[in-house]
Amino acid sequence: MRDRKTNGLLSKTAPPNRPKRPSRGRLPRAAATLAAVALLLILSIVCPASSTPEDELKSAAVLSFLRYSDWPVTPGGIITVGVFGRADFTQALAHTLEGKLANNRPVHLFPIDLTSDLHGFQLVYIAASKAAEVRQVLTSTAAAHVLTIGETDRFLDYGGAINLFLIDGHIGFEVNLEVLARAGVTISSNMLRLGQIRDPRHGRAAQ
Repeated sequence: MRDRKTNGLLSKTAPPNRPKRPSRGRLPRAAATLAAVALLLILSIVCPASSTPEDELKSAAVLSFLRYSDWPVTPGGIITVGVFGRADFTQALAHTLEGKLANNRPVHLFPIDLTSDLHGFQLVYIAASKAAEVRQVLTSTAAAHVLTIGETDRFLDYGGAINLFLIDGHIGFEVNLEVLARAGVTISSNMLRLGQIRDPRHGRAAQ
């Protein structure tokens, strides 16, 4: 929730008698302090305190995949996203997706755990590095039309569809086309050409 309270921070009543004018080229100390406080408030609203630039980039990538993907079925016209793992990434993704639409459909985000029923989800992000946990979540999505995204080196080997990684300050990704085909998820070719494509039926080629 965004806190929009700014009373007492952005305005101050001028004294009734002979107000002093600041000298040219200098900002009064009180006004400078108020401006600094206002700026800090704005930054705290725009960026979650615990998020990192990498998590914000990954969250933006997730939103792009939501907007450039199609699923066989989206019950109720809603796109449901599940996140397993790091709480700080869950917060960053929630901030990115808040109030956003993907192909004119609202996006709902839910934290999930190893016991969650993932039928009805369109996308599941796995923000975890333990192989056993990654494999278990991916197993839970095997029978559903779920686009799976992760962030570990062997995510595609474990059966994931898309793996995100940071390179030179930018987010890159690799995609397993066979997993996408099994899930019944279609991603725009314009999006796919930005990443590295892996197709076990034809080897692996960088795009």
